[in-house]
Amino acid sequence: MRGLGRPGFARAALTVAVWLAMLADIPSWGALASGRRVSNPFGVMLPPRLAASGRGVEVARALGVRYVRPDAVLAARGDASCPTCDRFRQGGFDLVLTLRHTSDPRVPSRPPGDLPGWQRTVEEVLNRYRPRVLVVENEENSPLFYTGSPEEYAAELKVACQVAHQKGIPCANGGLVSTLVALLVYDHYRTSGQLAVARDYAARALPPEIRRQLDSPHAREQIEKGKALVSAYRTAGVDYVNFHWYIADTRALGEAVAYLRAQTGLPVLTNEVGQTTDDPDQTTAVMGKIVELGIAIAVWFGMDGPKARGLVDPDGTLRPTGEAFRRFVSQNFR
Repeated sequence: MRGLGRPGFARAALTVAVWLAMLADIPSWGALASGRRVSNPFGVMLPPRLAASGRGVEVARALGVRYVRPDAVLAARGDASCPTCDRFRQGGFDLVLTLRHTSDPRVPSRPPGDLPGWQRTVEEVLNRYRPRVLVVENEENSPLFYTGSPEEYAAELKVACQVAHQKGIPCANGGLVSTLVALLVYDHYRTSGQLAVARDYAARALPPEIRRQLDSPHAREQIEKGKALVSAYRTAGVDYVNFHWYIADTRALGEAVAYLRAQTGLPVLTNEVGQTTDDPDQTTAVMGKIVELGIAIAVWFGMDGPKARGLVDPDGTLRPTGEAFRRFVSQNFR
């Protein structure tokens, strides 16, 4: 919203954008329903053992995806390698590649103290794997994955994006967690005086245990950290704003995308979207909303996680949600 000058005007414009997204929540799927040609935005992140096996490429092809998110490249390791990247590239997939400044995937990343060294590592990784998009860190607002401040992350992100742009590769942030994105939208409604709308959004987008803590110091701390990160993305030079999403409500998804676009003026992508249920109708509904919203890239979390349910069994057999995913792609994209 740069150049508007008046904060009240900026808030009003943001409110209009978010309400338009709510009104767009109609049964048809936008571009697909209108017959307008759109590109397949979907990708997948497969279970690590499956991705590393000979079946990984086969399963990705069965799902009909265009993109693959391999395991993150760990920049603090000596080799900073990606064992599955070449296999998926040779299989015809574009990589949405995450680069983390840690040597162990179970250990949170630290901000690189040596930015010139970080720059050289980014350059080496991009020269080797040529991803479609470089994603810098994972869930940078979460202490489970990143220990630095928003300012430290912004410095790290800016250097990585500068290297990526020199090589003609777009870059994105690591992905705000799903709950924080919903909290930011809720906070926007609340601070702009739309209290009933804020309550309705929280009821649709946030679980009861989070709603009970909306006024807690922890929630306020997270919201302020999220705002600081969002404001840093554009100045750091990202090409896309990346967020993660596991919320079933498709209206809430539309409002979240409108919020991120309005705040940054940038297109969005998600390198991690998924679900906590085995309901194939949810899979199809969220995929339809992604296409309707024009999200550039949407990588589905295809494996099981602490709360997530994947599209496939560990051996690669498609679950009902995986079959729904495959049908949606085959019916709507070549």
